Amino acid sequence: MKIRQRLALRFTIVSALVTGAILIIIYFFTRGFVHSDFVDRLTQQSSLEVLHYATPQVKDIMPSGTFNLVNPSTSIFSETGELLHRQGDFIVPKTWITFLRDNDLFNAERGVYTTVGRKHVVNGHLYLVFVSDKDLPGERELIFLLKATVVGWAISLVLSYLTGLYFSGNALQPVKRVVQEVNHITHDNLSYRLKIDKEESAIDEIDELILTFNALLTRIERAFITQRRFVQNASHELKTPLTAIMAEVELALTRERPSEEYQRTLQVVLQETERLASTTQGLLLLARLEESASKAELDSLDVAELLDRTLAAFSMHHPERPVIKEGKTSSLYIQGNAQLLQTALLNILDNAYKYSSDKINVSLATNEKEVIIAVQDYGIGIPASELNRIRSPLFRASNVSSIPGAGLGLSLVDRIILVNHGRFEITSEEGKGTKCVIRLPLLL
Repeated sequence: MKIRQRLALRFTIVSALVTGAILIIIYFFTRGFVHSDFVDRLTQQSSLEVLHYATPQVKDIMPSGTFNLVNPSTSIFSETGELLHRQGDFIVPKTWITFLRDNDLFNAERGVYTTVGRKHVVNGHLYLVFVSDKDLPGERELIFLLKATVVGWAISLVLSYLTGLYFSGNALQPVKRVVQEVNHITHDNLSYRLKIDKEESAIDEIDELILTFNALLTRIERAFITQRRFVQNASHELKTPLTAIMAEVELALTRERPSEEYQRTLQVVLQETERLASTTQGLLLLARLEESASKAELDSLDVAELLDRTLAAFSMHHPERPVIKEGKTSSLYIQGNAQLLQTALLNILDNAYKYSSDKINVSLATNEKEVIIAVQDYGIGIPASELNRIRSPLFRASNVSSIPGAGLGLSLVDRIILVNHGRFEITSEEGKGTKCVIRLPLLL
């Protein structure tokens, strides 16, 4: 059973219970009113009957059928219980007479008859008057009311179910629209997002579902893009060194060669293997960062100590290149991942080493909210037209084609700084050098 039908059925059940309860209450209230009205008319008839008996001239003024009774039976007794007048077939039991002599009012039901007994004083004489009758009009009205109630209740059930179907269909219309839109989403258009044409204050549960689904699509799209980008990057970057290795090895195997040529071949294979390993490591790290950026463990760490440790590691591998450190030396604490930040700093320093031959300036500064690390080299720089693309994976500037590299360093830096909730800025002037600035929020 579909949701629409379940909602309609539940609405019908609730409506049936509520409507049924209301109709039952109405029926019993009406029944009580009809009976009470009949008793009042019998009481009035008793007053009329005693007047007709004790004062005959009243018949000309008030005829017997004044109170819409069908065939009343009347019994009038004296104060001592002696029968003075009887009209009709109903016989009043003696116990009723005895009861009325001791009380002012008497009401009783016997079979289909309703009997009212009252004391009346006329011309100084006390009379005990009993009037009995069948409330045939009232019974017919109640039977008609009962049938109308049952039929009306049955009709209300049908209308409730149809109304429930209609309104549940309208309520679920946005869900149908969402289903139709979702069916159009494939791996080729994961960038598509379900639309919400409402103000933020008017968002309902369906819109919250749409927002949640859009967030899920964003995560799925990011995963697809990461996987696709990794495959594309790997196939593009790994192909070149593998091809070079295969070509050198095949060339060396075509004939016997001097040992010097074998050494040259092995040297090329080693260089291409190192390039292949570096590229693979960079691609894997970039993929991991894009896949699990939110899961990176951030700890409290001292930036000054991290920078000193990184510069020491860089100088150990490149002792010939002078690195000048300036600025703060005291402890500056941030919330970050030490291993990732050291990788980012080493990538910037390696770029400065590869693309310049002069000194490298490193400065550490702070403002009210941030720690600022700047690395300045005085090398070939980056063309202004390519500066906005330099962070893209595998992109290399047009003036570095003769220098080995994979174009992954700054992409990794940018992603690492983003994972650590910081900002990465690059300014450069071709032929004069490049300045990379890392801004990380201070731990307050």
